[in-house]
Amino acid sequence: MTSWSKMNLPDPDQWSGLFWLITSVFVCVESITNDIGTPRSPGPGFIPFWSGVVLGMLSIALLIASIPKREVEKRISSLWKGMAWYRVILVLASLFVYTILLPRLGYLIATSGLLALLFRIMSRQSLWVQVVSVLLTTLASYLVFYTWLGVQLPKGILSF
Repeated sequence: MTSWSKMNLPDPDQWSGLFWLITSVFVCVESITNDIGTPRSPGPGFIPFWSGVVLGMLSIALLIASIPKREVEKRISSLWKGMAWYRVILVLASLFVYTILLPRLGYLIATSGLLALLFRIMSRQSLWVQVVSVLLTTLASYLVFYTWLGVQLPKGILSF
């Protein structure tokens, strides 16, 4: 099989860096049309705009970092070797189920369930550490978003 450098094609990191750079420009342009506002009075486009800026900076960093890799031979098959596709599918499916169950079960229960599943799929730690991590992460995010920031989170079956 011919390597990327022998075919004189851009590195896969360069392709992904270019893709994310274009995506970040699109996000920033669309955010500007939604009124960015100011840090004291943010508009609906404030967070997407600055997220696009950060994404753009990271994609530029990826583009710059991938330039020296041009001399290194890479095989296309090595990109996919050892990939645990079942984990990717499980994560995507769990996020889909989470969006369906969130309004019904509420933020605390749905988020705890999602995190428990994700920690179980991705973590190699003991069950005890995973349970404590789920509880602390869920409660911390609830405190930040609901208590401090005043975000209305779905209550679901726990209507308190």
